[in-house]
Amino acid sequence: MSIVQELNHPKWPRLFAFLVTLGAWTHTYVYQVDFSSNVITSASQSPLHREQNGHLVIAGDSQHWTTSRSPRHNSLPIGTRISFQLRDTGEFGARTDDSCYKNDEDARRFWTRTMELPPTLIDARSAKEWEVQAAKLNGQSSSGTSGGGGKEMEGRGGRILDFSTSIATDLKIMFLGDSVAEQFSKAFEAAATGVPGEIARLEAEEVKKINSTILSHIPDSSRHVIAHFVVGGKPRQCVFVTGPVRGGGVVALWRVVKLFSMSRKNANACNAPAGGWRESHFHEMLQHEYLDPGDDSRNASQSMIRVNWFDAVVLRIQLGWMKPASITREGINETITLCRDYIGANTVVIMTINFTNDVHNLHEWQWAHDMNNNIRELAQTFNDEARAAGSKFRVLIMEFSNFTTQVHWANARTILAPTNKTLAYPNLDHPNASNPDYDLGANFLFERFKPWHGFDRHPHSIPTVCSRMLDNFVDKKGVKRRKCVRNAIMRDGLHWCESSVGPRYHAGLACLLGCVYNRNNVSLEGDLSGCERACNEQFMSLVPLDESWLNAGTTLFSTSAA
Repeated sequence: MSIVQELNHPKWPRLFAFLVTLGAWTHTYVYQVDFSSNVITSASQSPLHREQNGHLVIAGDSQHWTTSRSPRHNSLPIGTRISFQLRDTGEFGARTDDSCYKNDEDARRFWTRTMELPPTLIDARSAKEWEVQAAKLNGQSSSGTSGGGGKEMEGRGGRILDFSTSIATDLKIMFLGDSVAEQFSKAFEAAATGVPGEIARLEAEEVKKINSTILSHIPDSSRHVIAHFVVGGKPRQCVFVTGPVRGGGVVALWRVVKLFSMSRKNANACNAPAGGWRESHFHEMLQHEYLDPGDDSRNASQSMIRVNWFDAVVLRIQLGWMKPASITREGINETITLCRDYIGANTVVIMTINFTNDVHNLHEWQWAHDMNNNIRELAQTFNDEARAAGSKFRVLIMEFSNFTTQVHWANARTILAPTNKTLAYPNLDHPNASNPDYDLGANFLFERFKPWHGFDRHPHSIPTVCSRMLDNFVDKKGVKRRKCVRNAIMRDGLHWCESSVGPRYHAGLACLLGCVYNRNNVSLEGDLSGCERACNEQFMSLVPLDESWLNAGTTLFSTSAA
């Protein structure tokens, strides 16, 4: 069944909807777009019709992208509350981020780090060309490889990670979790404000002077820091609210390092092992006021907007701070319930549990796989109950583990041995990502460096952090160690290089939230799973992006079929 979307702009351009299916690809650079069933057809100035499965709308006109920060006066399409643009790397911010390329651990251990993505993660053309090179390194004929033959590719063939993302939204979005949630909240904030360099500069100043209001002077943006903690003499932010972002919305962080539970209310918070949270922090977030972006006056009588509520919570499960046995279905159920009933969010987006240094063995990796299935089942239960009760509350799954496992797999296939003439993993083939259990075959992820000391319980996984292996060396204690050039993907086996993985994450999150909020007042009684699946299959994977999506003036937004 198709639906009609009324758009009142007289110069509405032709729109196209693309739905890319994960099952259609078997290699990182092979993809298929089904144009036949998912095209939005439109005559000039006429209503738009789209088919049931058409969830991603590509608007070839910047009219549908807001540069005003007003929640009332914006140029987004009617009923669209979150949209995004994709551009060349660096257009929406710096190519690299200091947290990845200038971190203490690299300096302390004299590690070098590349600033370049592996060819399998740049674009489809680079991935295809790499297959030919890899075949030669393995002493094989390139004609027999999946990348050696076929039709000549035009242009770059579709971006994989080599792009940047910018967000416009009037939604109020909270990130809830540990330091990984902190990373993504700040990166998403930068994508939604357009001033990442200024934020980074002012954060550096905060190291010298702890001042909860220092970030309030960012041009056209305001990060209000409510709570911080200190690690190694450096302040870190625990709770903050940024508003307005582009489009008039809010981005916030609530750092809670264990599952959100009433049993931890008012316990030691921020970075404390107790994993507590403060009610006062939450109330201050709600009470925070920011300048009305629709008020163009420049005087003391400018009107202010109070946060008052959050539309959505993005939840990162805190593996590492919590052992697998402590992360239970019941605990996650309570966390989701509190996001709904205490925080008051209408939507919870849960990131699936991905591989990190905190996954110590195959048994724990199996646990993460099974717990992710539990999370998906919980989401379905919450959504079924909400529809039955006529509630607007929804739980969406962000397939973050699928995305990052494919990233690690693609990176590992390019790691060179110290001679640079052979591959470190010569027998590692493409993952069969259409198999829901393919991740359990990623045994290579457990090849780790030796611990540096007796308390080093989380030695780095080589395929997740390395770009090229170097000659072994003997440390001061006489221990023979392996060494590598670090990659541009992971900082330390837990935290990410946001300039590389962030843009795809931001697009995926904006797409998922659009499934709920970009409905032009269409009833939420329908099933959102088709839109949710389309967003995950396109963005939480390595399916290349259509190059036309990066054209100037092009805006993307998702919407659910009713």
